[in-house]
Amino acid sequence: MKTIYEPKGRALEYSLLALNHYNGCEHGCSYCYARDMAERWGKPFAVASPRSGVVAALRKEAPSFAGTDKRVLLSFSTDPYQAANDRFGLTRQVLTVLRDHDIPWQILTKGGLRAVADFDLYGRRDAFATTMTFIDRLRSVEFEPNAATPQERIAAIREAQVLDIETWVSLEPVIDPAESLAVIDATHDVVDLFKIGKLNHRTSTVDWRAFGIEAIARCEAYGVAYYVKDDLAKHLVGVRYTSTDTRRVTPF
Repeated sequence: MKTIYEPKGRALEYSLLALNHYNGCEHGCSYCYARDMAERWGKPFAVASPRSGVVAALRKEAPSFAGTDKRVLLSFSTDPYQAANDRFGLTRQVLTVLRDHDIPWQILTKGGLRAVADFDLYGRRDAFATTMTFIDRLRSVEFEPNAATPQERIAAIREAQVLDIETWVSLEPVIDPAESLAVIDATHDVVDLFKIGKLNHRTSTVDWRAFGIEAIARCEAYGVAYYVKDDLAKHLVGVRYTSTDTRRVTPF
């Protein structure tokens, strides 16, 4: 059983290594590509469960990654801090194994304050991230019914900042450009990096060039680093910007 893997395609822009320790996700996001794929193949997704034997397998595999400068992302096809983690506590077990073998990680979650309980495990090489699609709570509930509210996600980021944990925000998918820009306005003081994307796997009439230019302008005005995803970059030909890549640990 392989636990840590090298992502492919769009996922590779987020992380050079990744780990999915749950099957399924209970956040119920209407735009979820992983859910779409699971349902296409008739696999259960809405009720999450631990991957069988994942911690034991990780313990065997971890020594081969010890000391790597590539951060392991938790998680792409699930969420490390969905409600299921309250029942199983699997995320802390996984992080403990990574910590014991000096393997840096980056958490990507919509679980909000659930993540704070594990902040004591973070070292200087680790990062905490959250996906932000809306500032408006009602809009978030419409598209992400079981995820933490935007305000709770921001509260978790602020808790991480207090502890000097590196933070980033995924601005993808972009469902309403005005809402995504409002996320930058509301969080730039506690976020070290914004990863700026667009809406994929769905049709859209958004002017992506205009959105990208404005998102970059706001990040630069606030003095906060950003990374422009390839799908958005295709709409920004001729625009000058500087993407910051944090998939590898920066030497201290």
